[in-house]
Amino acid sequence: MIRIKKIFLDLDGPLLDGKERHYNCYRNILERFGFKPIDICEYWEKKRGMLNRKDLLDMSGAGIIYNDFLIAWLSMIESPGVLSLDKVQDGAVDCLRRWKKQGIELTLVTMRKNKQALEEQLELKGLRHFLDTVLVSDHANGGVGKANAVRNYFQERLNTDSALWIGDTEADWEAAKSLGCEVVLLSNGLRSEQFLKTLEGALVMPSIKSFCAEMS
Repeated sequence: MIRIKKIFLDLDGPLLDGKERHYNCYRNILERFGFKPIDICEYWEKKRGMLNRKDLLDMSGAGIIYNDFLIAWLSMIESPGVLSLDKVQDGAVDCLRRWKKQGIELTLVTMRKNKQALEEQLELKGLRHFLDTVLVSDHANGGVGKANAVRNYFQERLNTDSALWIGDTEADWEAAKSLGCEVVLLSNGLRSEQFLKTLEGALVMPSIKSFCAEMS
């Protein structure tokens, strides 16, 4: 692998484990409408297996509330109380600390909507001071949107020859390809190892901790 001078990092998956937050929102909405949610293990397995939201709701007979579910989900998923359920991935802080000591520039690129809530969460989780830059992009724009957020911020200063993208989904793979930088995809996030290994050119690793150890 090239000598890394800049790392672009996704947040949810690589740095934060959002399983409890996602399930909490799903469960609360279904129970509010009188439906019984599936258990957390099955829910997360289906989500990582890319089962679409409508089919996931149908497993509880709740497909008829799809539109109401989506509205409630968007209003809840980035609320402060729910964000508190996220957990820092094992070894993530040590990795960030090591990379900062090595002089690697760290840029967070995430598809969150609430930038203020994001900044507050990063502070509370002890991650913000490791990050040189925090960028957000709209989920609807996918990986190209994440890449464009990088381009728009760095402009003529952008050089991806010695850059690495670390993520956990096809959107991160797409962003890295768009920018022309190497990509590492972590299989302890939102996508399974089996799926990630179908994305050409990606190095698939179990976690940020395992990848950091590999870099040492």
